Amino acid sequence: MCGIAAIFNYRTGQPISCTELLQTREAMSRRGPDDAGCWVSADGCVGLAHRRLSILDLSPAAAQPMHHADGSSCIVFNGEIYNYRELRAELRAQGCAFQTTSDTEVLLHLYQRHGRDLVHKLRGMYAFALWDFRQRGLLIARDPFGIKPLYISDNGQTFRAASQVKALLAAGAVDTSPEPAGHTGFFLWGHVPSPYTLYRGIRSFPPGTTLWLDANGARAERTFYSIPQILSDAEAQPVTHDSDDSILADAIGSAVRHHLVSDVPVGLFLSAGLDSTTLLALAAQAGRHLRTFTLGFEEYRGKPEDETPGAARTAARYGASHEAVWIRKQDFEKYLDGIFDAMDQPSCDGINTFFASFAAARAGLKVALSGVGGDELLGGYPGFRQIPQLVRRLSRLRPPQSRCELLRKGGARLFRAVSAPLIGRITSPKYAGLLEYGGSWGGAYLLRRGLFMPWEIPLDSDVVREGLAELQPVERLEQTVAGIRSPRLKVAALELTCYLRDQLLRDTDWAGMHHSVEVRTPLVDIELLLALAPLLAGAHPPQKNDLARVPNVPLSPFLLNRAKTGFTVPVRNWLLATRPAKPGRGLRPWTRVVHSRFEGKWRQAASLPVAVAAGRPPATHSGQPATTNALPHSCRVLVLLSDAFGGYGGIAKFNRDFLTALSSSARIAHVTALPRLMPDPVGTLPRALGWDTAGLGGRLAYSRAVFRAARFGFGTSPGVVVCGHLNLLPLAFIARRIAQSRSGSRAIPILLLIHGIEAWRPPRRPLTRRLASRVDQFVAVSEFTKQRFLAWSHLSPARGSILPNCVDLSLFRPAPRQPSLLHRYHLENRTVLMSFGRMHPRERYKGFDELLALLPSLAHAIPNLACLLVGDGEDRPRLEAKARALGLDVISDRPQSINSNGARPLVVFTGHICESEKAAHYRLADVFLLLSRGEGFGIVLLEAMACGVPVIASSADGSREAVRCGSLGQIVDPGNPAQIIDAILRALASPTEPAQRRPPAGLEYFSFENFQTRCHGLFQGK
Repeated sequence: MCGIAAIFNYRTGQPISCTELLQTREAMSRRGPDDAGCWVSADGCVGLAHRRLSILDLSPAAAQPMHHADGSSCIVFNGEIYNYRELRAELRAQGCAFQTTSDTEVLLHLYQRHGRDLVHKLRGMYAFALWDFRQRGLLIARDPFGIKPLYISDNGQTFRAASQVKALLAAGAVDTSPEPAGHTGFFLWGHVPSPYTLYRGIRSFPPGTTLWLDANGARAERTFYSIPQILSDAEAQPVTHDSDDSILADAIGSAVRHHLVSDVPVGLFLSAGLDSTTLLALAAQAGRHLRTFTLGFEEYRGKPEDETPGAARTAARYGASHEAVWIRKQDFEKYLDGIFDAMDQPSCDGINTFFASFAAARAGLKVALSGVGGDELLGGYPGFRQIPQLVRRLSRLRPPQSRCELLRKGGARLFRAVSAPLIGRITSPKYAGLLEYGGSWGGAYLLRRGLFMPWEIPLDSDVVREGLAELQPVERLEQTVAGIRSPRLKVAALELTCYLRDQLLRDTDWAGMHHSVEVRTPLVDIELLLALAPLLAGAHPPQKNDLARVPNVPLSPFLLNRAKTGFTVPVRNWLLATRPAKPGRGLRPWTRVVHSRFEGKWRQAASLPVAVAAGRPPATHSGQPATTNALPHSCRVLVLLSDAFGGYGGIAKFNRDFLTALSSSARIAHVTALPRLMPDPVGTLPRALGWDTAGLGGRLAYSRAVFRAARFGFGTSPGVVVCGHLNLLPLAFIARRIAQSRSGSRAIPILLLIHGIEAWRPPRRPLTRRLASRVDQFVAVSEFTKQRFLAWSHLSPARGSILPNCVDLSLFRPAPRQPSLLHRYHLENRTVLMSFGRMHPRERYKGFDELLALLPSLAHAIPNLACLLVGDGEDRPRLEAKARALGLDVISDRPQSINSNGARPLVVFTGHICESEKAAHYRLADVFLLLSRGEGFGIVLLEAMACGVPVIASSADGSREAVRCGSLGQIVDPGNPAQIIDAILRALASPTEPAQRRPPAGLEYFSFENFQTRCHGLFQGK
């Protein structure tokens, strides 16, 4: 169970935005907290990304995106293939070799043998995107029931796909104008009907469908399974005999056994109903001991709606470890914001699964079974009886279509208009539409399942008119059942393709995945449907009560004699705390609340700019330079920062580039910068920059300098305060207040720069935490840092922009190694691994320890190995001691160092080097590594790549963005030594002379020119 994302520029062939791909992926982090991966093709036109929840094959080898061993295809996959073991055995017999025990690798081998027809062999829930290197095309597929979500966006040039709507919105690159069919459909049904969403630019990908899209723009969409068609085909060969108990038992037993396949423990959401009880009994019959969870509500305690007593008896009967989770109104209020955040699309349901999944996650489970689907499959709802009765009785009132259709419709509408006010006082207003809708299957189903009827939808009349014209709800429902004769199968087709797919399964997915819990639905299974369809079409179709005869240990009499109540949640009581709702109205107030919340989200998303050119270097989440009304058209800028010119390290380097770019903008009247530190000479300053050093010398001196600059630095011009570090926020807000009082302007926004680990967790000082949530806009050096900051600051993502670091390609470029440096460090004829960073006890996340620990093992595979560690700090003596303890020769400028005798790996500690020597040091390396866990971005990776050195970056922090998801360099798990060693050996496999090295294609993305363009975009205004 995971989250997937894909972007394909199939028309232009231009590079995709790696930042957009990462933003899309990270918006789904709850779907896959165990790992994350990203791949971009060599030409940059297609990218795949993945968030992993490890269920099958927990090893790093099963990480995604996953490539076929022969390099022919690459896949990202969400879901589970329950028959993967059988398929794997078949493929092995055909000569396939496997590197993992995952179902993902099975998909790759199936595709190699069966192409797009691989879906016919799959039993499971799935959505996947597969890139075919040979045919240069993208294959998209979704399971027959639509258990796993998949949303797409296609503007005619770029195709995008993701597991969630919010993921496609996160990057701001899709059309977010309102979709009337989505808004209208939500009030009609209590969910947004497929294929619509609230946005014109996003659609739900059809279940049981594959899509092929190649680099020439050619596309082919195929439906490989249709639920109504399966039911229609079954009518041609129904089972007419009465001995169908064994078929039912075998089919459901097989489904349960397949859904128990897992490398982690499996739980069960247990109610007092037949469906989940049968699942528990069959799991026990298969020898599995499950943990079970039941929700109880204080409002129902001791009443027929209370599920907890029956569930407890059932759990004891089958030896399960049981837990009843009691939910109160206070719990609902506490988690209400979390519920809305979890909903990917608005829904009037799903709260029960939200709290059940919360309990499962709290118990340490990743997988839970649910009895969803039994009523739709086996006719458990009253609608299976009521809808055919309604159609049969009211169809008699219809006059012949050819003569009186207009008269009939007019009379039915008149009856509805006259009777609705009176009927609405007695019962549900929908009954006023009996004559208008009740005589057709589509109309009768709408009356049964509809929440608001078309004439009472509480939206603007133009929106409703346009939405209904697009939805055509009755007509589409009629099309669904057009090929089916049996009334029972007609209702089953409608329930399976409407209520189950768009309400229950969708709610199950978002509610479970918010807690990183995979919810499996054994009764929603394609092989089960295929086995039972002939029975369902027969003269004596199986009923819900027949489930009692399926397990070897029969269900308890208490359960069988219990009246069916349906699982309900007292949402209306929690919201209104008033008298019970009238019939048919219980969910209507909740529906209004849900839509009002999502309307705010929709308006926010609709206000985001949309990317206009595929492949344009993006500076922000939107694919364009960030612009906001908070930033004026032309202004004076006051910048508070730790250090820049005259400083060293990644933050100082970023600040230098930022000030240089800012000072060159024609829209900026003046820039004043106040550094706190300046240990070295400043060098050459930008001509338009005011470099105020009055704040050097301590906190008091710096505070005075800030107050003075705020009083006299703005005058009457519009202005912006740029805060270069979180810890300076209190001074930034004071400076704004002073400037506003002096200039009389209320429009002086604060722009916060965040660099990395300082913004990943809430600051210790409460004041700084509060102020961070009030900034007008923030700029992060990486998407990783942005998301970590958003997690605690609770700012809107729309306020954030990405401004990645840059590299001076004229300074850092390939060149021969300097003989003097080779001699100084005893590196002649050595294979050199290099890392670069500050050596401080608080910054042991830099990865020096991990690199040193690898050297003894690497020495066996790499002759004459040396490790060059560039940097200095208080932790350097400890690192030197560790190197010696590992039996490594150490060279250092310290007295206790020794010269290498060449017999053992050599470790060189260079100490601090000046800026002018950095490029020459990079050129000494054969491979550059940054095995960090706390880098916001990793500028050193850019500098090494610009010098033509192969780089290896960490997957654990923002440094993976410096190699653009692996398109510029390799990405490894810093805690996986085998993976790091393999990456090093691959980087050394094709040695290149230093003079012949070239920077990787695409590094221009991080040029200063692009950085400057992005920086100017921050201040362009609207």
